[in-house]
Amino acid sequence: MYAIYGPYVLLAVVAVALLVAVNRDLISTIQFRIMMIAAAVLALAWTVFLGAVWQEYR
Repeated sequence: MYAIYGPYVLLAVVAVALLVAVNRDLISTIQFRIMMIAAAVLALAWTVFLGAVWQEYR
């Protein structure tokens, strides 16, 4: 049941990381951009998985 909250928890972590990055001027680094894109792709893939495969939430 708690697996459905995974993307939202990840989104909250990304939001906090984004605030820290803006305050420390890390937003321009390639490594930070790669991490943010990877986190977004992971959240999207998990949401698609839950929507397509998880029968309980249909």
